[in-house]
Amino acid sequence: MMRFHPAGRLVLALSLVLSPCGAQSLDSVFARMDKAARQFKGVSASIRQLVHVAAVNDDSYDNGTMKLKREKADDTRILVEFTTPNQKSVSIGGGEVRLYMPKARVVQVYDLRNKRATVEQGLLLGFGADSSEIRAAYEVTYIGAEKVEGQAASHIRLIPRSKEVLQSIKQADLWILDSLGCPVQQRMTTSNGGDYTQITYSALKMNPSLSEKDLKLNVPKGVQIQQVGK
Repeated sequence: MMRFHPAGRLVLALSLVLSPCGAQSLDSVFARMDKAARQFKGVSASIRQLVHVAAVNDDSYDNGTMKLKREKADDTRILVEFTTPNQKSVSIGGGEVRLYMPKARVVQVYDLRNKRATVEQGLLLGFGADSSEIRAAYEVTYIGAEKVEGQAASHIRLIPRSKEVLQSIKQADLWILDSLGCPVQQRMTTSNGGDYTQITYSALKMNPSLSEKDLKLNVPKGVQIQQVGK
């Protein structure tokens, strides 16, 4: 049996401590994400959204569904329909966000064209982005292996490189499914005080067949349209 000299054991121990395990783990996460990105066309899922207000330690939850279709890198369309506890729907695409509140019978329209950089970097936190896009926009750190919704995932943390984006997103945490190479959970920290929005996905279906109708905000006649921020 081979015996190590004490000095040899010390060198071996130091090599394990100093080896770039984080980089190797991050590289493996990015490899899975790159594979998923090459095949990505869209996704549908059930979602649970948590909004945390740090100043009053308050959490509010919304449950619903999400559909996303990416025709090309600069054309992503999203429809989120919250069902409980309060009904509301959000569509994103074509340079605007539309928020429909059925009880108020109002659709609020937000023009995003002057916030293109923030929107594009925000979309990188979702589905279909590859490692080169993410590395260019964020400083990324591997946090560790964790389980979300009972599934093995890799937790990574992203800090925006852009000062403009940092005004809206202080930090982003993603939990990337080991099996699919896509997020099972996202957390966007939006203030220095610790406010954040967290979205957890379940019943994920990759590349479902989605038509324009599937992504359209269904609004009945007579609903008031409000242009916000103009």
